[in-house]
Amino acid sequence: MAKRRKQIQPQMGVEKAFGQVMRKARNKLKISQMALEKATGLDRTFISDLERGIQGPSLRTVFRVAIGLNMNAWDLVQDTAKSPQFVLSPDET
Repeated sequence: MAKRRKQIQPQMGVEKAFGQVMRKARNKLKISQMALEKATGLDRTFISDLERGIQGPSLRTVFRVAIGLNMNAWDLVQDTAKSPQFVLSPDET
């Protein structure tokens, strides 16, 4: 079996903020990552990576997640921007 590389989970950043907002919304609905997988068509491991801030969502993914969480994509993005973890580094602006 191949040795798995350790993933570094970010403490701050756009991805981390999005993941926390996504997880909070999912938990508020009391649905599992598997249920969100069925609602969005996104792989459960990808959902996990999004929630931990390891992966960044594409625009298409933002909309799929919002639909799966029964919310407006704009609200998902706004909540992300309001998060204390939302930080853009100077090279990202």
